[in-house]
Amino acid sequence: MKTTVKESCIVRPAEDTPKQRLWLSNLDQLFVNFPHVSLLHPYNPDGSHNFFDARVMKQSLAKTLVAFFPVAGRLAQDETGRFEIDCSGQGVLFAEAEIDASMSELGDFSSPQLLRQFFPEIDYSRGVSSLPLLLIQVTRFRCGGVCLGIGLQHVLCDGEGLSNFMTAWSNQARDLPITSPPLLDRTFLRSTSSQPLFQHPEYQESTTDSTPTAITSTEHTGYESSPAALPPLFLTPTEILDIRIQQIKQLKGKAISYSTYEVMAAHIWRCVTVARRLADQRKPITLHISVDGRQRFNPPLPPGYFGNCVFHAKAVASPAELASESLEKTAERIRRAIGRIDDGYMRSVIDYLDRPGDETSKFRIPGNTGSPDLKIISWTRMSFLPKDFGWGDPMFTRSANPWEGKCHILPRSGDDDENVPLAVCLEPDAMERFKGLFTSFTLPPQWRLSPL
Repeated sequence: MKTTVKESCIVRPAEDTPKQRLWLSNLDQLFVNFPHVSLLHPYNPDGSHNFFDARVMKQSLAKTLVAFFPVAGRLAQDETGRFEIDCSGQGVLFAEAEIDASMSELGDFSSPQLLRQFFPEIDYSRGVSSLPLLLIQVTRFRCGGVCLGIGLQHVLCDGEGLSNFMTAWSNQARDLPITSPPLLDRTFLRSTSSQPLFQHPEYQESTTDSTPTAITSTEHTGYESSPAALPPLFLTPTEILDIRIQQIKQLKGKAISYSTYEVMAAHIWRCVTVARRLADQRKPITLHISVDGRQRFNPPLPPGYFGNCVFHAKAVASPAELASESLEKTAERIRRAIGRIDDGYMRSVIDYLDRPGDETSKFRIPGNTGSPDLKIISWTRMSFLPKDFGWGDPMFTRSANPWEGKCHILPRSGDDDENVPLAVCLEPDAMERFKGLFTSFTLPPQWRLSPL
């Protein structure tokens, strides 16, 4: 398959926007050297003569950038070396491309070898301050379908912020107003203390202790900074599995008082652990859980907060424990881990990340390390789907930044109310074993007897 870029341009805000520097929180600083987060959204043709008209897409994008003007900026550094966004109105990259294939030939768009073709190419060697913060590519298929590729510099915002931006853009494309304007002030998450309440080793090297440890000394001994390790992109295949609503109910029947996420995450964690055939059953492994902190602060953050507000919970257990305990017990581990993410803990994280040093390298993003650990992210409450630009909803959404050990619980497709899709990135042999375990809802009894 060959993709040809027909046109590439910079889209700037449709009106003059404030020229200012936007302060970035410590949570934002974590992503300075992280590559763009890539998402793709395939659309079936609707038969209209102006299907995904580039003029409509670019004009509506330019209008959206007036309210979301930091998106059109660039990263810069202040006199201390701390990163911020230079709201200069330089614009976002918008490319139009064609691929000599039909959508049916790509199936569920999970092939890592093909994903690059749906995003604009940029040269990271130029340095982060020269790169657009948002990359967009509209790729047309031979069959008339379109894939909308979105590349987001994570410094800009998390999933909730991106969802807000994409909804605003799709509204503008249909001549509708922006109903949820962004709150651009990020000082709500400014550090207020030089002494965090807890140690936060999840932002450093792996730890086997999932319980927050109170700091009793004025010195932060034992947690020296280490460079953030970037995950290899487009290397490990992702497979899309569907779990039926009836099957979810079956799982919840084994853990009646737990949420859908807690039960699904518990089942996935147990199945992945078996599928990987971990040799040492007693060495603790970690499940990393992304938690939106907006409503967990006291008081909650104001609506429309446009920035990063994701915190990381950790559930820890040995494979032997996961094998011997009930699904309900594993779900309880996950519930306890998420429950620790409260106002005091989140503010302690912010204070901890304010330690002096090189903000771009001293901390790592939890859960990006792969086997034996696992990271499960739920997108079911945040629609990354750009709704409808005037030509109907996309077929689905996919993350194009797979690395081993990453799972997404995805939003259901608009025309499918029977299944919840799950994107799983594992090594091929483990993936085949996982698929059998995942659908059987039971762990093999021999796993309880001896290490695999």
